[in-house]
Amino acid sequence: MRSEDKVETMKNDMYLACCSDSDIAAKAENGGAVTSLLKFALESKRVDAVVAVKARGGNRYNGIPVLITEPEEVMGCAGSLHCASPNIAQFLKEYLDGVANQKIAVTCKPCDARAIIELAKRNHIYFDNLILIGLNCTGTLPPARAKRMIEEEFGIDPFDVVGEDIEENKLILRLKDGSEKERDLKELEEKGYGRRDNCRRCDINIPTMADLACGKWGAKPNTTFIEVCSDRGSDFIAEAIKAGYIKVERPDDKAVAARRAMDKAAVESAQQCQEKDFADFKQMSIEERFNYWFGM
Repeated sequence: MRSEDKVETMKNDMYLACCSDSDIAAKAENGGAVTSLLKFALESKRVDAVVAVKARGGNRYNGIPVLITEPEEVMGCAGSLHCASPNIAQFLKEYLDGVANQKIAVTCKPCDARAIIELAKRNHIYFDNLILIGLNCTGTLPPARAKRMIEEEFGIDPFDVVGEDIEENKLILRLKDGSEKERDLKELEEKGYGRRDNCRRCDINIPTMADLACGKWGAKPNTTFIEVCSDRGSDFIAEAIKAGYIKVERPDDKAVAARRAMDKAAVESAQQCQEKDFADFKQMSIEERFNYWFGM
C-alpha cells in the first residue's frame, strides 16, 4: 500500500485502504480506514465536528449518536455496533439545527444516508455542510431481543460479546476471551430473533448515495474497501491520502467481483423476505390496501 504526495481520484474510483496510525490499526476494525478519515477531517479543519455512534458507558446494546470535536475522541467510536441503530438523520435535524452553522462529517448506514438526503430535499438539513461517510450494512438487531437471543441461543452472557458480524447468512459473535460463536441467521430469524424486520427486507447494502461507501466486502484482511461516490468524496479522500492518514491500493478485478457478488447475494436474500412478508398484501385489491394503510 502507498501514501502518495500527489493523488488524483475521481467519482467511481475504488480503493483498498488502511490507516497509517499503528494505534488506530490495533484498535479499530478492517484496518481502521474510517476512523483515520474521521480523524483527518477534524485535524485538517475540513469539518468542525464529527457525528458517529458510540456505546454509552461501554454498553454496546445502547449506542447513541455523539458530536465529536476533538480528534483524540474519535477512537471511542471505532468498530461496528450491530445491536444499536440510533436515528442519525433526526439527530442532525433536531439536535444540531440541521447543521446550519457548522460543517460535519457523518458516519451513516444506507438508511441513514437516504433519510438525510430526503430531509435535505425538504430544507431540514443543510446538505452542503456534510461529508457522508457511508458504511455497508446488512441489518441491525433490536438490543433487548438481541440480548435475549445471545443468552438463549448462544448460551453466553451478552456482555461477554465485544463484536458482532453478519457474514454469508451467519451471525458471528466475538467474545472477550478471543473466541467466536456463530449461528445460522435465517434459523435465528425464523425463531423471532435476528435482524429488524425492515432490515431483513432492505435491499440497499452499499451506501453509494453517500460521498464514500466503506465496507469489508471484497477487501483483504485489515483493509477497508472504499468506493468514491461523489466529487466531494473524491476531494476528501485524495487529501487524506496525500496527508498520509490512510494508505491505499487499487482492488483487482477479483476483489471488485467478490464485492459485487456479496452485494448481489444480500439483495436476493432481502427480496426473498419481501416476497414472503408481503405475499398477502399483494393479493389485496387497491381498495383493501387503502383501507389497510388508513386503518393503521
